[in-house]
Amino acid sequence: MNRIPKAASTAHTCKKYKNEAEKMNALIYGAKIGGIDCQKCNNRGVIYLMQGDEVVFKKCECWKVRQSLLRIKRSGLEKLLRKYTFERYEDEEPFQKFIKQKALDFLKDKSECFFIGGQVGCGKSHICTAIVGELLKQGKEARYMQWRDDITRIKLNANTPEYSALVEPFKTVEVLYIDDLFKTEQGKSPTTADINIAFEIINHRYINSDLITVISCEKTMQELMEIDEGVASRIRELSDKYTICVNKDRNKNYRLKGVW
Repeated sequence: MNRIPKAASTAHTCKKYKNEAEKMNALIYGAKIGGIDCQKCNNRGVIYLMQGDEVVFKKCECWKVRQSLLRIKRSGLEKLLRKYTFERYEDEEPFQKFIKQKALDFLKDKSECFFIGGQVGCGKSHICTAIVGELLKQGKEARYMQWRDDITRIKLNANTPEYSALVEPFKTVEVLYIDDLFKTEQGKSPTTADINIAFEIINHRYINSDLITVISCEKTMQELMEIDEGVASRIRELSDKYTICVNKDRNKNYRLKGVW
């Protein structure tokens, strides 16, 4: 709870402070962000109220969501959230219908982890982004981890005081979306450092069952097992019936639709 300093005059009455709080709550100077339109705080993120003879403010319930959306905006996921929704997900093929239904069931069941791996361009990032978008609307705090970019930055700081500050948010955030887990330059395998950092993040979330993890990967679960059994088996156990592996088939790459 944060206090707003009282005016110098002591002639202010409780009624005046109450009126002041009501006027401040009526102001609409916040922005509607990512579909979040909060009627409680008029999109400010804070609510003003009386406490004794002072006006104080507290963070609104939408505060965490707004902070998540701002981080997502900086990460580049904001446009994807608008583009990659369940409504815009193509489900003409049976495998697409299966993926979409699994994603909807995952949200309904409030499970711990959703994993989809396999064929490039089959809609993995689309369905994962749609899931995260719905979780944000439910008021959950989320963080986007673009594996290839973020892992590079983390490794560069491996032996510095900044390392923990970079890794900890991925370990502890309420909802973590890891996009393209173990994505590397073509022909290269994940390094020992890649695997160790992935294990540190996944293991923490494995132990803390109240956290939600959404993962897309170009590897199937079997291929992940070959990279590191410790990481893969934890993901497999967490995701359980929400483990989807799309067989490698270029006909399922909708980015190439109409090319052949």
